[in-house]
Amino acid sequence: MKIILDENAGFCYGVKKAVNKVYDLIKENGPYKIYTYGPIIHNKQVIQDFEGRGVYSLATIEDCNHSEENSKIIIRSHGISEKEYNSISKENSTLIDCTCPYVSSIHKIVNKYHKEGYKIFIAGDKNHPEVEGINGWCDFSATIIDDQKTVDKLPIYDKICLVAQTTITKDSWDSILCAVNKKYKEVEVFNTICNATQRRQTSTDELSKSVDSMIVVGSFESSNTNKLFNISKNNCQFTFHIETAADLNYDMIKNKSVIGITAGASTPDWIIKEVIAKMEELQNNSEMNMMEEYEKSFKSLDVDDNVKGTVISVSDDEVIVNIGYKADGIIKKEDFTWNREANLKELIKPNDEIEVKILKINDGEGNVVLSKKEVDAEKNWYKIEYAFNEKSPVEGYVTDLVRGGGIVELFGIRAFMPASLFDLRYSDDLTTFLNKKVNVIVSDYDKEKRKIIVSRKDFMKLQNQGKEKALWESIEEGQKITGEVKRLTDFGAFVDIGGVDGLIHISELSWSRIKHPSEIVKTGQKVDVVVLSLDRDKKKISLGLKQTYPQPWDGVENRYNIGDVVDVKVLRFADFGAFVELEPGVDGLVHISQISDKRINKPSDILHANDIVKAKILEINLQDKKISLSIKEANEQFI
Repeated sequence: MKIILDENAGFCYGVKKAVNKVYDLIKENGPYKIYTYGPIIHNKQVIQDFEGRGVYSLATIEDCNHSEENSKIIIRSHGISEKEYNSISKENSTLIDCTCPYVSSIHKIVNKYHKEGYKIFIAGDKNHPEVEGINGWCDFSATIIDDQKTVDKLPIYDKICLVAQTTITKDSWDSILCAVNKKYKEVEVFNTICNATQRRQTSTDELSKSVDSMIVVGSFESSNTNKLFNISKNNCQFTFHIETAADLNYDMIKNKSVIGITAGASTPDWIIKEVIAKMEELQNNSEMNMMEEYEKSFKSLDVDDNVKGTVISVSDDEVIVNIGYKADGIIKKEDFTWNREANLKELIKPNDEIEVKILKINDGEGNVVLSKKEVDAEKNWYKIEYAFNEKSPVEGYVTDLVRGGGIVELFGIRAFMPASLFDLRYSDDLTTFLNKKVNVIVSDYDKEKRKIIVSRKDFMKLQNQGKEKALWESIEEGQKITGEVKRLTDFGAFVDIGGVDGLIHISELSWSRIKHPSEIVKTGQKVDVVVLSLDRDKKKISLGLKQTYPQPWDGVENRYNIGDVVDVKVLRFADFGAFVELEPGVDGLVHISQISDKRINKPSDILHANDIVKAKILEINLQDKKISLSIKEANEQFI
């Protein structure tokens, strides 16, 4: 059992200051009586300790004003009203103010803005002594708001001053602030939540999300402690509020690995330490009494044992099994079935009996690791033998890549597939097959030596034989067909059109001139092609891709006219001029004499490949698919 104490648990600054002041006065042992006006903090254990040392709480102003001469009267950390403060100060010269500094600053804010004509709003609990004290600094005229719904019922005021009880939760403050700002135009806002309170609530929220059980220590009457309990309860089902170690029992920590502890601002360190000591004592006593009987009740296990168990639960990823051991067994999906696409919940149900093999006694988290697949594998060798004899396809999964090939799992049994047998063509990169389903032929089998060789290549050949025959019987020149790009070379792209590869020569990929097929197609891409020619004897097929797109020269006469000035792209150079592109597939020539009005030796003196320039169309020859252009005349036209 691990115990985590919230770093912000216990006394805040204001409470600690007040309590320490009382103890300091007790130690002085002076010739005077010590009183507190009201309980100095919300913790009856501390109050009882004070009373045992002769320090008593006075309930009314009259009690204070009639106390012994020279007695010390300590104002509680929650603070009191202005009227009470002035009355005690007037009658008792030894008044000691232990009001929390955060609360005192709220008194000043409320008093100042009340005198300036502001309506005072206090976000908090109207019955809390801190809120009662704050209200006393504006002649008890404040409106106390405990939630945002209260704001809707309030009348309209010209000027508002909004403050907060120091221990209110941030969520409550935010919702109240939003409602006030929405309803009122002139609002002076003071977020007076104590920083220590915010830190304690934030760290309690974080801690309670990470533990199995949460213990909140503090007075049942303490507002900030009750808020810590509610925060913890929202995150941790097993949250308990106790005042002292005496309230703690074993059921609160039973079977809990990690337990968190937090404490309210009025909880002293000595109570927290007593709680931690009691928890450790309960845990040690329970472990000593139960461990021996617990160990005796379970059977022993060894790795590789086959045992029977009962299914407790089934999820998408694992099966939990009771195998009569001190820890439950876990079967991961990959250890349950070789079919990775299977749904575990359809294969097995809770309360089913199951035979499993022990893989590990402890997985590091106390669970036994089991395998059903290995038990089944021993029974599935006959399936492999049948597939080998009949040369029938078997479905498996590539589970690992090793030197020279990969491991393929068939019915839970490991087989080896050499790299050369993964595909019809050899590939150096087999990573695309990892964790994928494959169909294979068992090419070699020896049960005694536990040797199985499989081939996906043989399966594909078998599959392609029928496809190839059907294709050659139906294919014709001029036919349009869909295929998949299998590989690229410098001279073209090979496309599988149904068990047979055809070649799209680089010149047949695009109406435009290209340098490499990868500019047009990618491996694995589906493409529509036209059958250009067939050689049935040599089993060769020539395909065309550009034929599936409109011929760029079709309709050129409708798009361009002699005299038009157009933007063209410089493609390449010859000694006699520059070839330019008007649009993909439609090229033209700018003769060297038409490049510049100055004499140049070669076109590259003026132009660069891929330049976009303006040129004027001089001639269009549709029959020979030629267009003559002039950059010089286009420039002259725009001068």
